[in-house]
Amino acid sequence: MFRLFVRRLNFSVLAILTAAAAQACDNAATEAAPRPTSVPAFSLTLGASALSVAPGGTTSTSIKATRTDGLASTITYAVTGAPPGLAASIVAGASDIATLTVAASGTLAVGTYSIAVNGSAPGALAQQATVAVTVTLPTGASPSIALVVAGNHTCALTTAGAAYCWGYNGNGQLGNNDTSYVNPTPVAVAGGLTFQTISVSKVEDISCGITTSGAAYCWGSNRAGQLGEGTTTRHLTPTPVDGGLTFRSVAVGNGHACGVATNGTAYCWGTTPNGAFGDGSTGVHLTPTATATGLTFQSIVAGSDYTCALTSAGAAYCWGLGFSGQLGDGNRTNSTTPVAVSGGLTFRSLAAGGLSVCGLTSDGNAYCWGQNFYGTLGDGTTRLSGAPVAVAGGLTFQNLSAGYETMCGVTASGAGYCWGYNFGALGDGTFDHRSSPAAVVGGLKFLSISGGTGYSCGVTTANAVYCWGDNPEGELGDGTVTPRDTPVPVRWP
Repeated sequence: MFRLFVRRLNFSVLAILTAAAAQACDNAATEAAPRPTSVPAFSLTLGASALSVAPGGTTSTSIKATRTDGLASTITYAVTGAPPGLAASIVAGASDIATLTVAASGTLAVGTYSIAVNGSAPGALAQQATVAVTVTLPTGASPSIALVVAGNHTCALTTAGAAYCWGYNGNGQLGNNDTSYVNPTPVAVAGGLTFQTISVSKVEDISCGITTSGAAYCWGSNRAGQLGEGTTTRHLTPTPVDGGLTFRSVAVGNGHACGVATNGTAYCWGTTPNGAFGDGSTGVHLTPTATATGLTFQSIVAGSDYTCALTSAGAAYCWGLGFSGQLGDGNRTNSTTPVAVSGGLTFRSLAAGGLSVCGLTSDGNAYCWGQNFYGTLGDGTTRLSGAPVAVAGGLTFQNLSAGYETMCGVTASGAGYCWGYNFGALGDGTFDHRSSPAAVVGGLKFLSISGGTGYSCGVTTANAVYCWGDNPEGELGDGTVTPRDTPVPVRWP
């Protein structure tokens, strides 16, 4: 037993001595190794990380490079991420201070763009700083407008394709990443997209547009899947419609939206209890679904749970809810697939309101069908019609537009006429409903007029926007919520 105790004691002492020797070796190695030296480096500081510039203008900010640990090599700069139309350059100066200059082309769409300032120097890690450049309309300036559309709110496109909206915005339908209820002057749609056309719902809080590349984007309320992106989540900025399709026409109804692809196929999405998809079904489609086969179209319009489209030959077809005769086939029944509008007329365009539709023939004559309680069909009566009836007055038009219960047209001379429901939406200086066309007063010459829900807006031949009618959420864009019975100019911020 004593020998065992001694043996264990010897092992313990040996272990302690071995550990001490190892520690001594480690300490010696550590003391002998050279201490690491600092690596040369630099950092970038921007005078401003957010810049604002008007189309056609320039802006600039400073870039300060701070060197550390003896960095002596030259710092060079480059800019990445600038979109077409936004030119950015950097000029180095004395004391490691450079200047970033940004120039926006005169046609660059309003929006916020992110660019990166990159710095590099031999022997040091590269550095990057991000600058947000907002292209905005100059204060008080009026852009050149090509198109205005009215519905539950108002949107317009400049001749360069930039989008602005105004009016009610409870679900983000103005596209500016906000939900302010009243917006009596235009706000820029976020994202910097360039659109060729835009559509808004007459009742719902939804906007959709087609970019210059043919991609469809929607924004606003999505309670019924009307944005076509696979969910029922609302979006406060433009969101691409699923499917990768390219479109030439888009229309927003109430619970649904539709578009015509470049190959002529019509697609619809959202919710319909009465067949507004045109594919033989009712219910919900959260992404685009093709209508019944056999027909190809050039354009499409949508109303309250129904849809109408025009073939390349000018034949009109409608489908969905039909109890007010809005399908135009002579009946007052629903159809889940396209039915031909009766009368054998050849149309060059269609316009759909709440429960009424109008078509413009190739010779400029206007015909309407559907609900007519306020004289929306313009035939001098208030009787609904399930088949096209001629608009009274002998006028010929170059284009037509449908409000919820108001119709408007522009003659070849630029004169504006409206008819139907009138809380100022006809622009004739009264609040009287009209069952035949009434002239818009004020002597303005129009390119087009768009009827909304209780109001109307038009683009003049000078590419300026005027609006008139009901104005509870600033739909007229004149900076007030005051109703107007004659045209007033939109006030730009």
